[in-house]
Amino acid sequence: MAAASARSLWRPGWRLWRGRAELQCQLCPPQHALQASAVLRRVSSEQKKEPLASSSQHQFDSHPADHQPEQEPQGTRPSYTGQGGQESEDYESEEQLQHRILTAALEFVPEHGWTAEAIAEGAKTLGLSVAAAGMFHSDGSDLILHFVSECNTKLSELLEQEQKLVQLGEAEKKPTDQFLKDAVEARLRMLIPYIEKWPQALSILLLPRNIPSSLNLLASLIDDIWQYAGDQSTDFNWYTRRAVLTGIYNTTELVMLQDSSPDFEETWRFLEDRVADAMSMGSAADRVRSTGEAVAQGLMGAAVTIKNLAGLNQRR
Repeated sequence: MAAASARSLWRPGWRLWRGRAELQCQLCPPQHALQASAVLRRVSSEQKKEPLASSSQHQFDSHPADHQPEQEPQGTRPSYTGQGGQESEDYESEEQLQHRILTAALEFVPEHGWTAEAIAEGAKTLGLSVAAAGMFHSDGSDLILHFVSECNTKLSELLEQEQKLVQLGEAEKKPTDQFLKDAVEARLRMLIPYIEKWPQALSILLLPRNIPSSLNLLASLIDDIWQYAGDQSTDFNWYTRRAVLTGIYNTTELVMLQDSSPDFEETWRFLEDRVADAMSMGSAADRVRSTGEAVAQGLMGAAVTIKNLAGLNQRR
């Protein structure tokens, strides 16, 4: 009965924290929304002034000249103005357009960092004006959060595929410690193409206005990993397991930034040891203490990251 009471208090508390974080992530200042709309109008206006390009014409002419498209349902459909001045009936929402721009911008992060310049270059590859970068915050946080969200989604898809193979009997179910280690490693490996610029990303995510979105994405990542690992706990262990794995993920990420070994071998060894330590702790009290130690290690690692940003201790 005590466990049931504890669950009724703790689990809503966790959900309330997640809900508040998600609400803060979704709130957009009216000024920023108006600015995005203004930029869209500016992009459209600038593109109409540019000469007709054969590549743009090919992109937006979805039907041959001698072929009449099927009758479209009545009603006004919004149109999208391309760089060649033509309009396409297949209009995408502002959110979809931003998603495409940010995805295209990732290619330029190794060169320009997590900046508005990278976003502008991404917009150019889509045939848009560089003014499209004005749709986003100037500190590059939108690009970073987009990347983190995409990585989390990709990992979730990988874990879901693995779960299906196990259910179909085509793969063996991994021990929990091996599953956790592999999941965290798979997620961290997604940082490798951008590892030289990742300290910059972490410093931007630590800005006060970016913390709610960052924490929400991290909480979702950790929760997904434990769910696919088969965690069915309903007591205090539900929280301690997620807190411990959060500490393991954060400290391993910071170790990775300093790792100069081939294929980050030292990082994966550190990760394996930390997961083994966590799994060997039998009581909730031990896991809570381990979480405190992980937080302390994280603060020390954050100091190293700051040195990286200042150019005092670059990866070798």
